[in-house]
Amino acid sequence: MSLCFNLLYVKILPLYSSIKKYWILAITCLALSRSALAGETFTFAAEDSWPPFAMADGSGLSRNIIERALSYSGSSATFITVPYARALKMAENGQVDGAFNVTLQKNTLQRFVFGSEPLFQVKASFYYPKGSTFNYASVDKFPGGINIALITGYEYGDSYEAHRKRFKEVRVASQRQIINMLRENKVHMAIMFDAVASYTLAAMQLPQDAIRKGELNHISDIYVAFSPKAENLEAKIALFDEGLRQLKQENNIRQ
Repeated sequence: MSLCFNLLYVKILPLYSSIKKYWILAITCLALSRSALAGETFTFAAEDSWPPFAMADGSGLSRNIIERALSYSGSSATFITVPYARALKMAENGQVDGAFNVTLQKNTLQRFVFGSEPLFQVKASFYYPKGSTFNYASVDKFPGGINIALITGYEYGDSYEAHRKRFKEVRVASQRQIINMLRENKVHMAIMFDAVASYTLAAMQLPQDAIRKGELNHISDIYVAFSPKAENLEAKIALFDEGLRQLKQENNIRQ
């Protein structure tokens, strides 16, 4: 009996040890996974002039999306409201974890780190004074030297970046300023995001045809641009991307 028992013990012991190792590995992985998905505290610079996505007080649709995405991991965020160009500079310098409403293009990729999930997608078009006869199909068709109204610090796509030196940019701080310059014929044209132009015209109690919408400039995926100097950068991006995926999945189910 003793001999049989010893032989059985010798056979079972390696199997037990192997199972034990797998259990320890599984528990360790689970612990690491939970640790990686633990909530983080984020600080974002929020722009103040891209309604309805970013309002003057820093609220808006973009902030709502960010807060909801972070809630899935128990994360929280504080927001510092500044002009867009300042928001980008704060993110680049590591004063905040990131800035948002940023277009992913060559020059922003050189300055920031992006996750895999955009906040949303928007269209931007050419806009002209109501009585203007200009109607260009694309940026490369613009004549050199024309005056174009734009927001300070905004990105307008790689195609525009490739041609921008040919134009006289008039950079301003607000959408209202752009609309007023078009209405007063102070610039030849502007590039505006369609939803923002429509919202601002309504807020100014102006008809939608107070300025003339032209051809599409570009369609932009809008992101949070994370600072390369942010603490726990990879963990924060992973949490945020996962939260955005869950939010989009939830919205799809509701629809």
